Amino acid sequence: MKKNSQITSSRRKFLKATAGSALAFPFIGWKTAARGAGPNDTVHLASFGAGGRAWADLKEFSKHPSVKVVALTDLDASRALNARKAFPAAKFYGDWKEMLDKEGKNFICAGVGTPDHMHAPMAMSAMQLGKHVYCQKPLTRTLHEARALREYAAANNIVTQMGTQVASSAGNQTAAAWLQKKLIGDVISVHSMNPKSWGSMDPLPKRKDEIPAGLNWDAWIAGAPMRDYIKGEYHPSQWRKRLDFGTGTLGDMGCHIYHPWFMGLNTPTPLSVKSLGPGPVDGDSWPINSKVEYEFAGNDLSGGKPFMFTWYDGNQKTPVEVATAVGGEMNIPRSGSVVIGTDGAMAIPHGGGGIPRLFSDSKFEKAEIEQIPAGNHFNDWIDVIKSGEGKPLSNFAYSGPMSEAVLLGTVATRLPGEKLLWDDAAAKFTNSDPANALAKGYDYRKGWEVKGL
Repeated sequence: MKKNSQITSSRRKFLKATAGSALAFPFIGWKTAARGAGPNDTVHLASFGAGGRAWADLKEFSKHPSVKVVALTDLDASRALNARKAFPAAKFYGDWKEMLDKEGKNFICAGVGTPDHMHAPMAMSAMQLGKHVYCQKPLTRTLHEARALREYAAANNIVTQMGTQVASSAGNQTAAAWLQKKLIGDVISVHSMNPKSWGSMDPLPKRKDEIPAGLNWDAWIAGAPMRDYIKGEYHPSQWRKRLDFGTGTLGDMGCHIYHPWFMGLNTPTPLSVKSLGPGPVDGDSWPINSKVEYEFAGNDLSGGKPFMFTWYDGNQKTPVEVATAVGGEMNIPRSGSVVIGTDGAMAIPHGGGGIPRLFSDSKFEKAEIEQIPAGNHFNDWIDVIKSGEGKPLSNFAYSGPMSEAVLLGTVATRLPGEKLLWDDAAAKFTNSDPANALAKGYDYRKGWEVKGL
């Protein structure tokens, strides 16, 4: 394994001169080995985030016998207590840029388990250090960021995984395999649903609250436009509702729920998207009760014909033909998908290890409907880092396009009623400048810019 590149004298002087300021990611350009474990085959891991989802991921990573957690960072010290207790030897930092500066030579891979708006800056900065990255879903907040991450990872031999751990479940893998076998014939339409309501139809309160001790609010805002702290409206969890920080119910749950059919249908290419639900009531919050309709290009699993996909969240309901296809409304998953084909339909429940159900008059051989055993999403990533062979299931080459499909829906949600035409190769909308502006997102605040984003 190649050793880490040495920091030049000029870079050291620059870091010293800018210490304590909001650095514009001066570590861009450093390189470490893109593959391989550390001494004695130990995989040294750092974590962006130490509470919430990051804490859940850390517990899973640490179960791998080769993993050693060596560094942690969280912008809210109170959220890091469990992780610091569990990994007392790991260095803790309140500033993630400082962690990269001081610990860059000490770890080979990193997990990103922070709010959505920090995913791309943290993941890209780690990859530009040559680190392998496990990034929570949705991969990024914007379409532009998602395309940038997957292209950088591919060009630099980075081992990546998106945190859609349910993708490795028996149910998800079985659903994808059954679609590949065309057990319901050529796909005609797909319908995915989730009852959550990550959004708000009420304006944020007009007040400014005291920032809690231990929370670095400026760093939490990161590249987003600055605003006052309002207790209970952003940190630690309500950020999912806010346009500048989260991606609403669709972004939160879409990457989980799209996965089995998206993989099973060979990563289909979106052609257009249109929101049939409400738009935001202001410039702060995602709407609830979204319904988004897509057209996807045909492939061999749809008989070469384009097919329609519809997303429903909150109180939105599927049309009667969906219930008819699966023998009644009681067979539609509360959270999950229904795939309708020329020879039947498949209901794919999300979560709980649920195995998909086939609704078809066809007779299948036992081997055709064999269930695929569950994998370990976390070990999958670590094992590829160690071996240097293969790709994790949700690597960015796959999860990037899938995230983009989800994020197309979030753009449409902000422009309700407009049919937006998508040129996937060019990564742009061909009929809407406002949609392209949303695909790019806001310019990062000064001092928080990241090369390549």
